[in-house]
Amino acid sequence: MFPLFLVVILCVVGHCTASERYFNALHFGTSNSDYVSFNPDMSAFQESLSVCAWIKRIYTSSSYPTVLNYYHRSYNGEVLITANGHYTYVLSDSDLDNYKSRFTTPTGRWFHLCMTWAKSTTTSKLYLDGVLVGTDTTSSRSLYTGGQLWLGRTSSSYSSSSNFVFGGEVFNLNMFSEVLSDTEIKKAAQEGLCSRRLQDLESRVLKWEYILSQSKSGSVRETDTGCEKTVEVNRNLTSLLNETTVKLGDTEKELEIVSEALNDTEHTLNSTLKELAGTQVKLGTTEETLNSTLEELAGTQAKLGTTEETLNATLKELQTTEELLETEIAQHNETAEELETCSDKLFDTRSKLSAARKFENISRWDVLYTEPYYNRVFTDDLYNQLTTSWTMLRKLVGVNITDGVVSHFQKYHVESMCDVLGELSTGWEMLRQFVGVGMTDGLVDHFIEAHDGSECENNTES
Repeated sequence: MFPLFLVVILCVVGHCTASERYFNALHFGTSNSDYVSFNPDMSAFQESLSVCAWIKRIYTSSSYPTVLNYYHRSYNGEVLITANGHYTYVLSDSDLDNYKSRFTTPTGRWFHLCMTWAKSTTTSKLYLDGVLVGTDTTSSRSLYTGGQLWLGRTSSSYSSSSNFVFGGEVFNLNMFSEVLSDTEIKKAAQEGLCSRRLQDLESRVLKWEYILSQSKSGSVRETDTGCEKTVEVNRNLTSLLNETTVKLGDTEKELEIVSEALNDTEHTLNSTLKELAGTQVKLGTTEETLNSTLEELAGTQAKLGTTEETLNATLKELQTTEELLETEIAQHNETAEELETCSDKLFDTRSKLSAARKFENISRWDVLYTEPYYNRVFTDDLYNQLTTSWTMLRKLVGVNITDGVVSHFQKYHVESMCDVLGELSTGWEMLRQFVGVGMTDGLVDHFIEAHDGSECENNTES
């Protein structure tokens, strides 16, 4: 609060700069001597103009509380603006006065007032707090230059009546060399007393800071509006907003990067989810295969158990068979020994027979040493074999018995030699009585000694 109070004190003694004084308003008393008057260059406004200001009515006794009067000797009121809508016009055309019934201004608080005019359209408009309240058609001439601008009352040449005394406050009164749009006027009014929306327009020719620099008559003084603090706050807010905007821009870039990363991550995640779904399907198939394999394995294990049991049974059978084989082998060995013994005996018999043949004293009884008879039970078949199969030899009477003849009979007539002897003699009838008797060495020796074959010779001779 102290710095702001210091600024006010400095401005009162005339030491304010233009930028500092810009935030001040002009306070006008209730006397005709309270005014500001100067001769501005009005050439920029000959074809068009806009006048905008913030106004606060305090004194209500005046019938035509004049805020601004541009006076020219040719016309008393080239431009006239009052705080209650009476006698408000451009180019001395008072038709805007017809809208004063719509022009109800507040007392004791600020309101925004704008008036525009253009020669090209011959139209003037009046706005109260950003709202259009009146439109008038003007003459087609240009605005006169070289006149005098009065604030707080009309020109003394126009009227010195107290009915034109303003008795209030004016702030941020500017004159533009163009017709401001409805939108610009509306936004300036909506943004409030401290708005600087219109301050940077190039068409702002007659500026409030210039007006504040003019000499003041009577009790006119500058007063603080509080906008400096507000503007400073707004400036700080604007700076903060700019910084925030920059940070926001940086954040947006970061967000774009993060968004791209998130998109990539989402894409990767979607791909991973697809792969996971595929893997789950494969896992399901694998699980089914595994379960099937486990079932097969269980079956195989069961079969192995059965096979093991079968194998054990087979091993037992093999052991039994092995034992049987060992028994049979033992028996075979015994049989082989017996066969070997028989073979030895047969060999001895053959040896004896061969020895007997060498001495040419073979008897008929030697045939009993042969394999079919020796050590066997003498049967009718053996007897018949000795007596009946050699009748064919009778045909060989007178033939020389050679090796070839003997080999022939051995190959095609496998009867033993005893058969030959049997055919040579009829003395074999005695053997019939030995049917059923085993031919032993003693028995054969008996036949050899008792029947030496002479009977054969005798029979043959006979």
